[in-house]
Amino acid sequence: MAAICFGPLGDTLFTTPAIRALRFNLPQAYIVVLVNQLGLEVYRNNPHRIEIIGCLDQWDLLKKTVEIRKCGFDLVLGLSQIGSFFTRFCGAPVRSDFFTIAENKSNLSVVKLCLEVITEVGLAVNTYETEFWHGKQEERIVEHFLKKAAVDLGKPMVAIHCGGRYFIRKRWPLLKFSALIKILLEETRYQVVLIGGKEDREDSEAIASVLPGVINAAGGFSLGETAALLKRCQLLIANDSGPLHLGAAVGVPTIGLFGPTTPEQFFPYRPPRHRYIYKKLSCSPCYRFGGGLWQYLPRCSKAYCMEAIEVEEVLELILNGSVAGRNSLVEVT
Repeated sequence: MAAICFGPLGDTLFTTPAIRALRFNLPQAYIVVLVNQLGLEVYRNNPHRIEIIGCLDQWDLLKKTVEIRKCGFDLVLGLSQIGSFFTRFCGAPVRSDFFTIAENKSNLSVVKLCLEVITEVGLAVNTYETEFWHGKQEERIVEHFLKKAAVDLGKPMVAIHCGGRYFIRKRWPLLKFSALIKILLEETRYQVVLIGGKEDREDSEAIASVLPGVINAAGGFSLGETAALLKRCQLLIANDSGPLHLGAAVGVPTIGLFGPTTPEQFFPYRPPRHRYIYKKLSCSPCYRFGGGLWQYLPRCSKAYCMEAIEVEEVLELILNGSVAGRNSLVEVT
C-alpha cells in the first residue's frame, strides 16, 4: 500500500499518527510513503519499517505516483491536500483521502482528518500523538553547539521561533517577540535560544543584535538537529508554523500564537503541556485547511489578530505555571 504525505513541515508531522496506525493495523504490509524533501527528514529515522520516496516538487510527485502504478498497490491513501488529489493517478482499486471521506469535516484538526482517512478503510486508530525521530549524531552536534555557546545547562531554556516560512500574516510582530525575550532574560532564570530555518535567519539576527544574551541557532541546524535542540528545552514559544509542531512532536511543552488560523484545526495538542493564545476577531479565521487559493491573498494591511496578542498575555502563560512539563521551573528573580 502507499500513502502520499506531500506537504509543508507541520502538515507532514500531522500524518505521523496515521502512518503509525497503518503499521499497528498491518504489521506485515509493504508500506510506501511519498513525501517532499522536508518529509524525507521527518520520516528518515522512523521505526515503522516503511519505504520512503522523496519528491523534489509537485511534478516529480506526479511522475512518481504514475510510476508506482506498476507496483499494483491494493490501497492508496492521501494524507495531505495535494496528496489527496494525486491518489487518483496510482491506479489502486481502493483509495481513501480528504475527498473520499464524508463531508463537513472542517471542524476537525488535521491530525484527526488524516486518521479519518485511515478509519474510512476499516483500520483502527491507536494514538493521536505526533512524533519525530532523530539520531545520535544530531544530539552530538547540539551538545557541541551548546558548549560552544556557553549555555548554562543548570538553567532552564526556552526556544522561540519568531518566523514562519509561509503566510506572513501568521507571524507575531518582531518587536513583541523582542520585548518578551528581554523580560525573560532580565527577570527570569530562562535562557533563550532562537530556532528556525535559513528563511528565519535575518529576523533572528535582528533580535540577537539588540539582545546580547540570546542564543541564535536559526538557520544553522537541520530539522533533526533542531529537534534534538528542542528536546533540551523546557518550553517552546512559536507562531503557527512547522517548528511549533516539531516541538510538540518531540515532547517539549509549547505555547502557540494564533490569529489567521484556528487552533481547532492546527493545534491538536492537549493542556497542560500545550497552550495557545488565539485572538478571534470578527474576520477570524481567514485561513482554513482545505480552503481555496483566495485565502492567501492579502485582505488587511497588517495582521490585526496577531497584533492583538500582548506580551503580558504570553508572559502570564509562562510564569503562572499554566505550561507544565519537563523540568518546568520558572523563577522570577
